[in-house]
Amino acid sequence: MATEILAVGTAAATSGDVIVASGNQLTVGLKDAAGPIVAGGAFVEIQLKADSGEYFTIAALSSASPGLIIAGAGTYRFSRPAGVSCGVFSA
Repeated sequence: MATEILAVGTAAATSGDVIVASGNQLTVGLKDAAGPIVAGGAFVEIQLKADSGEYFTIAALSSASPGLIIAGAGTYRFSRPAGVSCGVFSA
């Protein structure tokens, strides 16, 4: 079942933590309010939480690469800079 991680918007925003348990995978994708094709320039960083509590950017979703599978266990969040309208969902 699809779940919203980061609501569609144009303002800078960061999702809450998303935990991927050991042995599990999470498929994530970009979305926008206009439909299944996200606008050019849409961009969201995927960040991994370190043992220090800091977040480090490890990958990104973009209009050119709108989906991926997170296969590593960890605590992640999704960070959108201000700009093109987009959001993130998981499936």
